[in-house]
Amino acid sequence: MRRYLLSILVLAGTCLLSLAFQGPPDAFIALVIKQLTRFYASTYPEKSYLQFDKDTYAAGETIWFKAYVVEGSTHLPDTLSRILYVDLLNPDQKVVQQRVLTLKGGTSPGDFQLADSLKQGTYTVRAYTSWMRNAGTGYFFTRPLTVWSSAVATASKPGRRPTTVTPPSTPPASKWLDVQLFPEGGQFVTGLLSTVGFKAIDSYGMGVDIQGVIQDEAGQPVTEFRSEHLGMGRFQLKPEAGKRYVAVVRQPDGQRVRHELPAAQPTGFTMRVLQLLTSYQVAIQCKLPPNSPAERVTVVGHVRGQVVYAGQGEISEGNTFSTSIPKDRFPGGVVHFTLFDSKQVARCERLAFTNANPGLRITLQPDKPSYGPREKVTVNVAVTDEAGRPAPGQFSVAVNSTALVPLDSSAIDIRTHLLLTSDLRGTVEQPGYYFRNQKPDTRQALDNLLLTQGWRRFVWKPLLANKLGDFPYPLEQTLSLSGQVFGNKQAPAVNTKVSLFRFGSAQDITQATTDSAGHFLFMGFSGRDTARVLVQVPSQKGLRNPNVKLDRRVIEASKFPARPLPDAIPAREPYLISSKRQQVVERQYSPNAKSIMLGNVTVKGKKTVQPDTRRIYGQADVVVKTKDIPAASSYTNVLQLLQGRVAGVSVTGNPINMNVQIRGQGTPLILIDGIPVDTDALNSIPVTDVESVEVLKGPSAAIYGSRGGGGVIAIFTKRGNPDYDFSNDPARPGIQPYTMPQLYQAREFYAPTYANTKNASVPDFRSATLYWNPTVRTDASGQATLSFYSSEEAGPFRMTLEGISNTGAPGHGTGSFQVSK
Repeated sequence: MRRYLLSILVLAGTCLLSLAFQGPPDAFIALVIKQLTRFYASTYPEKSYLQFDKDTYAAGETIWFKAYVVEGSTHLPDTLSRILYVDLLNPDQKVVQQRVLTLKGGTSPGDFQLADSLKQGTYTVRAYTSWMRNAGTGYFFTRPLTVWSSAVATASKPGRRPTTVTPPSTPPASKWLDVQLFPEGGQFVTGLLSTVGFKAIDSYGMGVDIQGVIQDEAGQPVTEFRSEHLGMGRFQLKPEAGKRYVAVVRQPDGQRVRHELPAAQPTGFTMRVLQLLTSYQVAIQCKLPPNSPAERVTVVGHVRGQVVYAGQGEISEGNTFSTSIPKDRFPGGVVHFTLFDSKQVARCERLAFTNANPGLRITLQPDKPSYGPREKVTVNVAVTDEAGRPAPGQFSVAVNSTALVPLDSSAIDIRTHLLLTSDLRGTVEQPGYYFRNQKPDTRQALDNLLLTQGWRRFVWKPLLANKLGDFPYPLEQTLSLSGQVFGNKQAPAVNTKVSLFRFGSAQDITQATTDSAGHFLFMGFSGRDTARVLVQVPSQKGLRNPNVKLDRRVIEASKFPARPLPDAIPAREPYLISSKRQQVVERQYSPNAKSIMLGNVTVKGKKTVQPDTRRIYGQADVVVKTKDIPAASSYTNVLQLLQGRVAGVSVTGNPINMNVQIRGQGTPLILIDGIPVDTDALNSIPVTDVESVEVLKGPSAAIYGSRGGGGVIAIFTKRGNPDYDFSNDPARPGIQPYTMPQLYQAREFYAPTYANTKNASVPDFRSATLYWNPTVRTDASGQATLSFYSSEEAGPFRMTLEGISNTGAPGHGTGSFQVSK
C-alpha cells in the first residue's frame, strides 16, 4: 500500500511554520488517485518513437528506421496495439508514402524508398497507432528530415570539378509572429505577484527570439523582458486592480507589435513552482471574496498517472501555503502539479521536469580505434541502468560518417521523446538541448518550456466525474476497418446493421451493428495483400438516406508548413556526390535491387491494355450498355432496366422492391465493380451512373463457385475507382468502397561482407550510413556484439545506439572509430 505525504505550511506575519506528517489520504485525494489509475487503465495511452539511420537524405536514397511503441505510463515496450502507421509527408505537409507495420514486442523495422526525382525540402515522418488517434494528432511522433535534390550536384570525370545546378530559391521566411503569454499556474489575479511565461513563434511554428516591454493602459512601462532560448522566457508582474497590460514586442525585423495580456481576475489563486537543485518549492496564494473563511486546498503531483505527492492545507488571504517536495520521490519525466480548491475544482496547473539526465547507460567499444578499408569492425555493446545493473533490451544502431552526417546534440532521441516531448502537445524544438547538462541556464530553459507548452491528456472535471469521453478509434491487433453511420439530420445511427463485402474471399459478407455513437468496427484482415471491400448500410426501418463515413488512414497534418531549406548549405554538395556514387552500386548489387542496370539500349514495343481488375471472368453471356438504351435515365434502378431485355432473366415486383432470378435457379450473385453486394444496394445506384451490366448464366458463372449457382449480374459504374469517396455523393450515401492496406515487410540494408573474395571487385562507397541494424538485443548481462565491415571511404565514423530495456527504460549512446587509407 502506497503512503502519501500530507503537509500543511502556514505563513503568519513574518513567521513560516511548517508541519508535516504521514497518514492515509482523505476521501478526495483517494478519489483523485482512483480516477487517475482508472484513466490510465481504461484509456491505455501509447507512445511511439522512430530511430532513423540519419536525419539528412538525398533523393533516391532509402530512409531506414526502427519503430518503438510503448505503454504511456510505464514505457514497457509491448502494447495492446499491434499495428503501426508511419507516414512520410512532403514539404507541403501532404502524405506521399505510408507504411503499415506489424509490431512484435512493441517494435518493427521499416523504410521509405525516396524517388530520385523527389523535390528538395524539409520532409516530415510521423508514427501513430489507431488507438493514439483518440488522444489527437498532438501526441503523434513527428520528426522533420532534410531531403536534398540529387540534381544539384553530380560527379564529373576525374580531374574535373563537380558541376552544380542551383535549385530554385526558397521563399523568404514570413514576418508573421505570434506571441503567447502564460501566467504561471494559469491564473492572473489582482494584487498577487505572478510569473508570466512567453513564447514567440513564426509562421512555421518555430521559436523566434524577441525582446520587449510590458506597459499599463496609460502606456507607462512596468517591466522589460527578453527571450532566453528559442523565443521563450519569463517575467514577473503584480497586476493592479482596474488596469490592463500589454506586451510591446520588438520583432527581429525591427517592427513593434502589441499583444494584450490576459485580464487579471479580482479573486482566484496563484501557484508558483520553484525548481531547486534537489527539491520543488510550491507556493500558493489567493484572493478570496470579502468575509470568506480560510480555503482548504489540495496539491497533487503525478508523473504519467502515478501520484507521487498529495498535500492539503488551509490558506487565507494574505498568507502563503508552501511546501518543499524532494525531487528524488519522482520518476524521470514530466511532473504535473494541480491545485484544487475546497470545492474540489482544479484552479491551477503547472508542469515541471525531474531527472534531466535519466535513462540507460550505454557503452559502444570497438575492438580497435582505427581500421583499414574493407576491414571487419567488431563492437562490444554494454548497457546498464542508472544503478549500474545490466539491462537486457532491444536496440537499433546506425554508423555514420561524421563528416557527411554531423552530430546534432540538440536533436530528438528516444530519451527526450519518451520522457519529455511525448507528454507535451505541439512541437518541441531541439529537445536534446535540455538534456545536455545540469547547468542553471539549461534548467531555466527547460522550465521556460514547461511554463509555455501544453499538457492535455485529460481534463480534471470529467475525469473526476468518471466521464472518459468517446474513443471511436479501435485498438488494433490486426488490421481493421471502422467508421460511423449517420441517419436523418446527420444524427448518429444507433443499433444499425452494417454489411461488409469482401471481394475474392470465401467469407463474402460480414455483419456489424453500430454502437450508441453510430460507430462500427470490422477486424481480422490478414494484411497479406491489398483487399478490396465495400461497406453498405442496408435498407432498414426508420433509417432514410444513411451516410457512411469511414475512418480513413490519411490524416491531416499540422497547421504549420515545413520550414524551407536555405539555399546555401555547405555540406550539401559533398553529401550528394557521395550519395550518387553509392546509389549506383546499390542498384547493381543490393539484395533489394529489383532491376539490372543496362547500358544504352533502345526498347520498342506496343502499348498494352491493362485488364479490368473488376472482372475475374473472360467473357459474359450478355452485355447491356446503358449508352445503347434510349432514355436509360428514366429507369428507377438497374433491375428495371434489365426487365424484359435479357433472355432467361426474370425481374418481378415494383421498382422499389424487385426480385430477380436467372433461369429460375435462385437469387443471382450481384456485383458492383467486382464487389459482392445485396439486392437492396441496387436501389442506391442511379442508372445514369452505370456504364454496363453483364450477365453470366450457368457454366459461365462457375468461376464464382457456389456463390454463382444462381448466375451472376455484374454492374460496372462509370466511376469504377474502388476508393471513390461516396460520402459526398447524394446518389449513394449508404455505400463506401475501400481498399485495405497491405502490411509492409521491411527491406534489407545493403552491407557487404569481405570474409571471402566474393565481393572483392564490388565497389563500396558506403559512408553517410556505413551500417544499419534494427535488431540489436542485449542479453541478461546487458551485452551484445556487433560486426560489420568498413568501406573504401576513410574518415571518422560515429556509432549511435538507441532502444529500450525490458523494464521500460530508454537509452541513447554513441561511440566512434576511424577508418584510414
